[in-house]
Amino acid sequence: MHIPYPERIPYAWATTFASVLFAVQLFERTQLLFALCCFAFILVATAAFNIAGGLYRPAGAYIFFNAVLTLVVGVVVKAVLGEPADTFLASPQLTIEIYLFGMLAMLFGAYVESRFRPRKSFIEAKLPMPNLRTIYFGATAIALFLKLIYMLAGIGLITGSSFITTVYNADHFLPFALILGVIYTIRATGGQRSVTPWLVFLFGISTAEGLLIFSKQALFSPAVCWILGAAISRYRLKPINIISLIIVVYVAYAYATPYSQYGRVLQEGSELGNARIAGYLLTHMDEVIKGNAEQNESIYGKLGYYRHSMGLFDRLQMLTPDDALITVTGMYGVYGLEPLKEDIENVVPHIFWPDKPIPYFGNVYGHEIGAITDEDVSTSISFGASADAYHEDGLAGVLLIEPLCMAAVFLIFSCFLGDARQHPAVIVAILMCAHSAPEGSLTGLFGMVTTTEYMILLALACKYVLPLVGSIFDFGSDVPSPAKPAFGMN
Repeated sequence: MHIPYPERIPYAWATTFASVLFAVQLFERTQLLFALCCFAFILVATAAFNIAGGLYRPAGAYIFFNAVLTLVVGVVVKAVLGEPADTFLASPQLTIEIYLFGMLAMLFGAYVESRFRPRKSFIEAKLPMPNLRTIYFGATAIALFLKLIYMLAGIGLITGSSFITTVYNADHFLPFALILGVIYTIRATGGQRSVTPWLVFLFGISTAEGLLIFSKQALFSPAVCWILGAAISRYRLKPINIISLIIVVYVAYAYATPYSQYGRVLQEGSELGNARIAGYLLTHMDEVIKGNAEQNESIYGKLGYYRHSMGLFDRLQMLTPDDALITVTGMYGVYGLEPLKEDIENVVPHIFWPDKPIPYFGNVYGHEIGAITDEDVSTSISFGASADAYHEDGLAGVLLIEPLCMAAVFLIFSCFLGDARQHPAVIVAILMCAHSAPEGSLTGLFGMVTTTEYMILLALACKYVLPLVGSIFDFGSDVPSPAKPAFGMN
């Protein structure tokens, strides 16, 4: 048994799935037009995903995570619970239509990208991947060095916070090392195992970082890195892997989600303060679960999609915040294109524009829909790209601006990054899509251009820096070097 990592989804499978969901929705008394739009959304998403090259290319990954984590998971959970899919939404029909128009925009972007896709991307042609083992050791050494720097800065032993913040925002070495480590171990052992004691240590560091910053994304990242590395390597799952994945899913649902949400409210500005809070919460998980449940009940009525809070599944859909933003747009009119202007400006690297504007419209929109109090100027509410486009310029935003934005960003992906089978830096970009695509709004879409810039720097490091560092710190390994040192998987 392998972890599915499709390059394309058969249309027969997608049609069957959409048809079954459509029938269940009608049985549960979902409005016919809403159910039809869900059906069409799934088929359009499938076509866009296939045209964009599937999960091996960032454009395909963006479409996949947008479709699954914006709508599909939410309506499937509603179907399992026996609830009509259009309930607990203020403007259900308009919202699902905006979603369908948004997916058509992604289909347009995927088509344009496929027509102008170069034979080789920039990093494939100019920065080919050298020896996998050496790059893995080099990435690991730099990742650990940077974590040490962050720790010393957090306790005040190192100054220069502006520079360290810039480095931190561009730092993807630890997830890169985790993915490379999984791929390298699978290849070197002929698929006999996927982790080593050293990799377990790195996974522990990554998890500890997530615990200290109370971030679901950081807590889930180690598991996602293993899944990506194992899936791309076509690793055959063993019973221990399946049992481990089940345990990870349970812990994520029952403990990690409440911990991150409850801890975020209590966190302090200092690393030592957060460490004390994390230690207390980890030793009082019953209190964490109870406090998080009370917190959810107090705010759930504002953005709840299910009859009762579903914990992690509440965060695996964007229907309710998007519906609230779309409803506000219908009531009070569009916001204007200032957010889009700042999103595009923010693509310019910080080194060339130190005081460039930082988009923070998640807080502004959160005030507009009444999800946060007037005094709160720090909390940012997440929204999908299509809802953002509609809020900025109405139907013109979804039917004209969003398609052009998707085509432009997808072309940038194609020209500079290319295929994950040719360079592992692309895998890190795909990992970033899992967060930006469903809940990043148009800011997250253009943020992926910044991620592309970082991946080019990472590819440069792979070519010129990591081999030197890796050769210094390669003291031998508990797995042999694979016969084929190159990264390409074709």
